[in-house]
Amino acid sequence: MIPERTAEDEAQKAAMERAGRLLAARPRTESELRRRLSAAGLETGVVDDALGRLTQLGLVDDGAFARQWVEERSRKPGKSSRALRAELRSKGVDGDVVEEAVEACRDGDERRAEEAAARWVRRVSGLPVAAQAQKIVAMLVRRGFDTEVARSATRAVLPPEGWE
Repeated sequence: MIPERTAEDEAQKAAMERAGRLLAARPRTESELRRRLSAAGLETGVVDDALGRLTQLGLVDDGAFARQWVEERSRKPGKSSRALRAELRSKGVDGDVVEEAVEACRDGDERRAEEAAARWVRRVSGLPVAAQAQKIVAMLVRRGFDTEVARSATRAVLPPEGWE
């Protein structure tokens, strides 16, 4: 004889199915899943149980998510460690987990800033060197690079005379 499913069992099944569909689309943080499942009208206890089970199965791991996010996003020039940190925090990743993941890419800030600056040189090449430098530094700072890193990257891609 097959035991009858209770309303709680059905809610748990619905939570797991919805979470499975969300995770099939892309990896997500625990916070993202919690928001989405709660927004779907699932009770807090059911959401907690589903997230506990997904964590136990290794399908939800904020540390792994943060490391993967940083690795993928830091490959692209133009993303500073500060920008990556802000992106992860906006996804609800705990501060300690964010710091651990971002620490690995911090050394690459100079390289990424130089790569972004080199791409921007073409865009501003018609301007005087001082204006080029100003625009490149401003662009890098807007993208989250420290001012010193932005200036250093700009120096690396522009001729040394006439921009300061």
